[in-house]
Amino acid sequence: MYQTGVYFGRFCPPHRGHLYQMIEASTKCKKLIVVISDNRKQTEEICQSAGLPVITYQLRKQWIAQQVQDMSHIEVRVLDETDIAEYPFGWTEWAERMREVVSEKIDAFFVGDMEYEPQLLEYFPESKIELFDPARSRYPISATEIRKDILNNWHYILGPARPFFAKKILIAGTESCGKTTLTKCLAKLYNTSWSEEVGRYYANDYLGGDETIYTDEDFNRMAYLQAEQDYHALRTANKVCFFDTDAVVTDYYSELYMGHRNAVVEAFINPDKYDVLLFLSPDVEWVDDGQRLNGDQKKRELLHNRLMNMYKEFGFENKIRIVYGDYNARLTKAIAIVDDLLKLRVY
Repeated sequence: MYQTGVYFGRFCPPHRGHLYQMIEASTKCKKLIVVISDNRKQTEEICQSAGLPVITYQLRKQWIAQQVQDMSHIEVRVLDETDIAEYPFGWTEWAERMREVVSEKIDAFFVGDMEYEPQLLEYFPESKIELFDPARSRYPISATEIRKDILNNWHYILGPARPFFAKKILIAGTESCGKTTLTKCLAKLYNTSWSEEVGRYYANDYLGGDETIYTDEDFNRMAYLQAEQDYHALRTANKVCFFDTDAVVTDYYSELYMGHRNAVVEAFINPDKYDVLLFLSPDVEWVDDGQRLNGDQKKRELLHNRLMNMYKEFGFENKIRIVYGDYNARLTKAIAIVDDLLKLRVY
């Protein structure tokens, strides 16, 4: 058994083939060091070409570290290649940087092909080169292929990385628009997770059901609790995740109840968190559930426009898809939007 082994790569993103090699290599050495190589400019370019946000080395380290966190003999480190000539050049500088990142004597490098063997043997003559499954027989996938088609290669992506790639759909609207029902229906249809509206239950859970005693701190807490609930829903998402309202709605209710907006709540507003906003029109019957205040249709339309303008003000305009009609029409329209986002074909 080797004392120290190294498995290096870009891992952009990390997938089950990478994990297979990590686990296999970890059975052959007392300590396996997974080294994430990162050239910041190159990473930005390959992500941009795939239409993806930048997959930073910090994210990749988080994802791999989470995946192996209960395997104490595996460590994850980062080798910054930004100031090193791109492969196939820069081997001298790369080898020096590798020795800085891994100060331990490297007994073996674990690789998926022998492309790097001559240079590794030249710069690390004391190390062995271990080849592992070059045909990718168990997991026939590469990070390049995954970047080209994220959703159809979903099952290969490591669990901790999936929230980054999941499509995120926000569902919003004013009172009695069917947000909660539509959110749940969509999540069940797409076999995925959803996040419920915290504000809907807040007064009962924290104020004894009395909505006349809200304070600014209550709205601060709502925004925080909503963000936490959204995070946990996203962690278990299957390609897509649905969110029933967000901090814009919390800020909207702060204005209704407190007479002013809330700067703390607004710090949670981020249109970049979502791919699409399904904005529901108030053209279904108003239902009094004991918590709703504004059943007059003119008032409903006024508040609808007010919330719409807030979303536009906070930068959501290009993400808004208005959903209207009876409940069946809303569901049909929402499904069509989600299918288009996921590039699904229905036969």
